[in-house]
Amino acid sequence: MEKVTGLIRRGSTYSLRRRVPADLVESLGRREVWVSLGTANYKVAAKAARFASVRLDLEWERVREALKEGKPVPVNGTVTEPDIRRAVVGKFWTEVQTAQPVALDRDGALRDGIAAEIGDYGSREDPSAEASLLSQARTIIEERKLPIPLPAKTEIGKQAMPFSASPVLLRLLELLRRADIEHLKRALDRMDGQHGDMAHDPLFSGVNSVSPRPATSEGITLGDAITHMETDPTRAHLGDTADAKYVMTFRAMKEVLGPDRALASITRADCASVQELLASIPANVSKLKAYAKCKTLRDIAALAATRSDRKMAVGTVRVYTHTLSSFFNWAINKGLLAVNPAVRMAPAKGAAEVSRRPFTVKEMNTVVAGLGEWSDSGALSGRWWVPLIAIFSGMRLGEIVSLTVDDVGVRDGVECFILRKTGDKSLKTQGSERFVPIHPELVRLGILQRVAMVRERSGSRLFPDLPGDNQAELSDLFQKRFAYWQKKVLGIDQPGVSFHSFRHGFRDALREAGVPIDATRALGGWARSGGVEERYGQGTRPATLARWMAEVKYDGLVLPEQ
Repeated sequence: MEKVTGLIRRGSTYSLRRRVPADLVESLGRREVWVSLGTANYKVAAKAARFASVRLDLEWERVREALKEGKPVPVNGTVTEPDIRRAVVGKFWTEVQTAQPVALDRDGALRDGIAAEIGDYGSREDPSAEASLLSQARTIIEERKLPIPLPAKTEIGKQAMPFSASPVLLRLLELLRRADIEHLKRALDRMDGQHGDMAHDPLFSGVNSVSPRPATSEGITLGDAITHMETDPTRAHLGDTADAKYVMTFRAMKEVLGPDRALASITRADCASVQELLASIPANVSKLKAYAKCKTLRDIAALAATRSDRKMAVGTVRVYTHTLSSFFNWAINKGLLAVNPAVRMAPAKGAAEVSRRPFTVKEMNTVVAGLGEWSDSGALSGRWWVPLIAIFSGMRLGEIVSLTVDDVGVRDGVECFILRKTGDKSLKTQGSERFVPIHPELVRLGILQRVAMVRERSGSRLFPDLPGDNQAELSDLFQKRFAYWQKKVLGIDQPGVSFHSFRHGFRDALREAGVPIDATRALGGWARSGGVEERYGQGTRPATLARWMAEVKYDGLVLPEQ
């Protein structure tokens, strides 16, 4: 393919660089123009560059015609929302680094003055505040040579020329207004004895007295950023469960914003649109035949508006909103963005939401008593053993149903379940990789004999009768069957109760047994969240964990005989 003049790769995407014709440099106030092409594909970029180059030639020709006729020079619209945001956030960061200590306010007069100043900015009726904003805008435009028209400077004795502010200038003034209000609110915080670095406006989240200079990538698109995150090797330890949460979020972002949208141009309003689309999706939509022919989330939302299907739970919307915000935080850490437009957008918890709770002992007795019939007197080994293992190990459902004979072995002289990430099995978190000593009750009930029998038959999966070809299918199918049995057959249909309630009950049993927090985290696979000292050493030995595991009891629980 013929080389395109001015086509340059910047970061992960291509841009077009053109020199402004010499006869227009003075009028346009710049010597060159950069046009982001929003793609990492050379062929696509080359084609886009040719079109962009033609548009620039036409634009410059219009400027020449305007100059000949003595008309105002038309602005070519190359100033984008990211340009303005970068300018304002960069200016704010510089001012934060040089902020002076707040003066002592003995009688409250200074506080009252700052509060009144905030009110003046908000009302937009104080001439001095508006003049200050225009002065700041003029400085930014002149320093950065932005092609934004400004009113002529006033001269004493001369009448001011009529001027109509462009939308770009109005946007710049609005962001500068938010920056000034943010400075004033942080000053009030310092008066209250706070550090004064907490952001009140999401635009300036992460910008403080110790933060690095805001860095942005002008050219990367949303689609490229998503691909970058999906293939980021530093996130490999998070596992498939964590990545699965992003699938729906990324799908909604691409539909609402478009994969070619410049990442730095995404606003809080854009994020709200993504959130609203997600909230319009019915719960368990993949299981509803009515939506099988819908090709996009918008199609699903439109059809859902005509039906009475149960909408996605607020808690689920909150999870997706956190995922949306986490994506932008990742982009900030990678230097692709300066601010997170989705910070603190998650909907508040509703009063009607019910948290998960443990099974009561009475409910557990109902479950245990029904295992014989549900498992066809033990012929369906998975149905018999999986609930019992959950009761006496606290392991997650996906960890139990995918157990193999190689996942049971002796460590430190103790029979353990050995949970580790393999090619066909994932773990929820890095802390999920662990040794779980087998509880004495499971030994008494014959779990080791079960392992030995499968080994003798040269089998691998500990419960081969469970349907499913992989860990995700095994977990999903067992969850559905257990939920139906629990609610429809056993009649345990109380809010907040599910298979995961076994794990909650195990955590309570550890508390009742007085198990130390480090051993508790090791047994349950909960991440360490204490001080620096917790990151030293190899952790609690399996033999020590086994002693604590033996202390786990459920008073009143009736177990089957061996």
